[in-house]
Amino acid sequence: MRENNMNDIAYRIVNQKTFPGWGFMLANGATTLWETWAYPHNSPSQNHPMFGSVDEWFYRSLLGINAASASFKKIIIMPQPAGDLSWARGGYHSIRGEIGIDWKIEDHQFTLKVVIPPNCRAEIRVPSKDGQLLENNQPVNTNPEFKSVKFEDGYAVVETGSGEYIFRSTLNN
Repeated sequence: MRENNMNDIAYRIVNQKTFPGWGFMLANGATTLWETWAYPHNSPSQNHPMFGSVDEWFYRSLLGINAASASFKKIIIMPQPAGDLSWARGGYHSIRGEIGIDWKIEDHQFTLKVVIPPNCRAEIRVPSKDGQLLENNQPVNTNPEFKSVKFEDGYAVVETGSGEYIFRSTLNN
């Protein structure tokens, strides 16, 4: 889903309270994932990890945390908002340290707070209408800390090292 820009479909399946969907399971009393999409009346297992891969989607798509090299020495941050979701926050404790993401959409503005651990490089992709990107309220193309500033496939893209950053961009209406 993530590679084909189909996050809205994944979001709908995760969220829907009708059959089939994880929301359906929750709406029908599930406290763990069932072995099948339908309630397993004749199965002793109501705790089955086969549909549990949604966690990967949360981290790699919604938060956008992806390793670009072994042990997260290089990281790609590419949050992919979906549906009516207006914020996401989380982190991943890599071998190099905590990778933190906190994004929100408000008044057609996308704000991304990101923490890149020490001794790491990151390619950070921020959803953007026109490629204009601010970091700490300054245009990134005027800051020599950010390398390879470009606009690609609806994302403003910068490369940087470890640190804490707050990016802002404008989204489509």
